Order: sequence, then C-alpha cells, then structure tokens
Amino acid sequence: MKTPRTLTPEQERQEVALRRLEKLAAVGQEASTIAHEINNPLESLTNLLYLMKLSDSMDEVQGYVATAQQELSRVTEITLQTLRFHRHVSRPAAADLGSLVRSLMTLHASRMLLRKVVVEWRVRDAPRVICLEGEIRQVLNNLIRNALDAMSGPGTLWIRVAPVCEAVGSREGVRLTVADNGEGIPQEMAGRLFELFQTTKEKTGTGVGLWVSRGIVEKHGGTIRARSRRTDESGRRSGTVFSVWLPVEHPSLAA
Repeated sequence: MKTPRTLTPEQERQEVALRRLEKLAAVGQEASTIAHEINNPLESLTNLLYLMKLSDSMDEVQGYVATAQQELSRVTEITLQTLRFHRHVSRPAAADLGSLVRSLMTLHASRMLLRKVVVEWRVRDAPRVICLEGEIRQVLNNLIRNALDAMSGPGTLWIRVAPVCEAVGSREGVRLTVADNGEGIPQEMAGRLFELFQTTKEKTGTGVGLWVSRGIVEKHGGTIRARSRRTDESGRRSGTVFSVWLPVEHPSLAA
C-alpha cells in the first residue's frame, strides 16, 4: 500500500491552487470543443433554412424540416451533456460508467468525424459505482481527449467497461479502459506520467491533468494505470492504454 505523503501547509495550498487551475483549464478546453460541436449543426440549419426559402416543392421542404429537426436534437444533446459535465454535485451518487463515457463521446463527435477516428465499444453489464459524478466525468473526459490528441489522423479508440474485483481484498468494482493506436508515450516519460508538470504535449499541455486525475481516482478508493508503446523495429504498432478501476463503494464516499 502506498504511504501517504506528508505535506507542509504551503505545499497543500499550492496543490489546491493547481487543482483549481486545472479545472479552469479543462473548462476552457471544453468551451472550445462545445463551441465547435454546436457550430456545425447551426451552420447546417442556416443552409437548410436557405434551401427551404428557395424550394417550391412541399416534399423537399418536409425533407429539409426533418433534417433540421435532427440537427436541433443534436444541439440539444450537446447542451444537456455540457450541463451534466459542469453541474456541481457535492453528494456522492450511484453512476453507470458505461453510460457516463457514452455521454461524454457526444462532446467529441465532430472532432472524431474530422479525423476519421472510429470507436469500438465493449461495455458489459456492470454495477453502478458510488462517486462524485462531476469529478469522474473530468477524469474520463481527460483520458478521451488525450487519446484523440495522440491520433493526428485516422485511428481507433477502444472503450471497455467490465465488472472486475480488486486483486487484493476482492472488493467489487468496475474497470473502464480507454485505448488508442496513436503515437504512444516516450519511454523516458512512461514512469512519470502521473507526476506533476509531466506532459507529452509541449505546446498545449499543462502537465497537470493526469496528476489531478490520479488524485480524483485515489480519493474514490480506485486506481489508474497506463501502458504504452511506440512502433519499433519489429513493426509492433504504437498506442496507449489507460485503465481506471473504481470500487462500487468506498467508505469516505458513503452516500
């Protein structure tokens, strides 16, 4: 078992400030993503209204209306997911990790379409976990965004959810895995991924996201792991796998 770190009051204040800054950075990144996701259907609606204005065929107009309704539904879904992502929930509640990660994918649909990234799902029936949903959303969204950042072109994102008992102690829990076939993580960084200010994204990364994610997962009594490889002389394909395990219940989060 990992020995808890002993921090000075000043170090504790610094870590609290860093976590707040990371949350602000995450909000900024999501605002940009959401603006892009909403802009696409709004552009479609503008074009559809123009076509309706020009059309003399009622059948054509009805077709345009049906498509416009689909685009409006898409905007509504993005808005609902955004509200769920940012709402402040101070009390732990039971959450379905499979449903949670599916809802988050809505925020990245256009980006995946543009880069030709496909998602392969393997979501098994699993118990709900008691958690602070907003915080777990932050962790999962961070992993999804990192996976997409690692794939500059066409690629595959694998999402796995399954019930898994803890190896030591046999606590009931759920494991969620996010894997990509992107460029992989440099070997010299592999052992320091969850340390503060470690990042593979020199221009856009803060080096705080995975550190905060680990803190959130550990607060929930869980674990987060990563493994990665880069294409080598043997021809093995590169990619990264992040695995989050959360117990169904944790004493400090008793509802």
